Amino acid sequence: MKIHRSTFTAFGLVVAGVVTLAGCSAADAGPEEDVPVTYLDTADGSCANPPRADIDFEAAKSLVESFQNPVTGIHQTEPLPEPLDPDTLVVFANIDTAVAAGFWQPKIEEALDLAGVKFQNVSVGTSAESQHAGFNTIVELRPDILLMGAIDPVFVQDQLAELQANGTVMVAAAHPVVSDYGLDDSFNGDGASRVNGRLLAAGAIYFTCGTATEFVFYNPPELGFAAIQVEAAQEYLAQIAPEATLRVVDISIVDPAPADKIVSDLQANPQTAFFVTPGDQFQIALAPAAELTGIANAKGFGQNSLPPNYEQIANGEQSAGFAMDFRVFAYGMVDEGFRKLQGVFTPYDDWEAINRTISGVITTQNVNNFPNGAFVAYEDVAKDYAALWHR
Repeated sequence: MKIHRSTFTAFGLVVAGVVTLAGCSAADAGPEEDVPVTYLDTADGSCANPPRADIDFEAAKSLVESFQNPVTGIHQTEPLPEPLDPDTLVVFANIDTAVAAGFWQPKIEEALDLAGVKFQNVSVGTSAESQHAGFNTIVELRPDILLMGAIDPVFVQDQLAELQANGTVMVAAAHPVVSDYGLDDSFNGDGASRVNGRLLAAGAIYFTCGTATEFVFYNPPELGFAAIQVEAAQEYLAQIAPEATLRVVDISIVDPAPADKIVSDLQANPQTAFFVTPGDQFQIALAPAAELTGIANAKGFGQNSLPPNYEQIANGEQSAGFAMDFRVFAYGMVDEGFRKLQGVFTPYDDWEAINRTISGVITTQNVNNFPNGAFVAYEDVAKDYAALWHR
């Protein structure tokens, strides 16, 4: 595998790398043939042209479609050894992004209310300085359980050590390197992010009908799990698309105009057929921005879809989304904290299976199943966890 480095400076974008991937597979059309780039008709799942012979379209299709199957239960089945003490204090370190403040925090609060324990939300932001200050506040609270998502432990390792010394148990989700700091890999961490990275890569192949080889990954550098997804996407593309290239472009998760950044990048790289991103919020308002500039390759597949993304998918302005049931995610984090508190936590070992209970691929075929942009993987999550928590 050859790695080429380059820089793209328009509108402040940085291209972190271009990766040429090697692998082997088979399909219908030959790589030496001039196969037109074709996009999947997401309304009926059809392709106007066959895939290239060197792209394993069926493997990509199988993985994407596996995330559209009905979910029949939560991943956890064992009840807690004993009821929870109502004086248990659970703190959520809130980074205040659209996902954390809008979805994680209210769903966590709902789960803790069901469990009958105490809850406190502490805003910590995304910068090293704000997180350092926020975690000082958390140390003073002396919680029994700390829940945190997408936080790099390197910025708060002193406070984490103090919390551990005070007996606080921790659930560190949505960050890949927590094991380096004595924390357990959790939801959307290393293992889960590798699965999600493979799924994004599979989506690039699937939604281009196995006819394209030029892709870009729009990477939010503040989110540590995104780097793991890039790596996993590169590895998976190497297996199923031997001639594929994947550029990596950084866009901040708090950028005020990500659609403009994407349009600028695609204008500079018209050969790019499709993009993937862990931040589906980047696609909001992208279609009108692309139409204004006359580009036709503003087609992508993003993770953590928000209500406006659903609306765009329904209107045909976005290829697909990768949604998370934030309720299932939050209840899983809370349950992990309870199990650690009672000394019965078992590390997770099958992230692909767990991710399927939390996430799903959204297209025009199923978007109307989730009104108001509220993806529901499993309806009875509260009922099932209540039984496990003796409630």
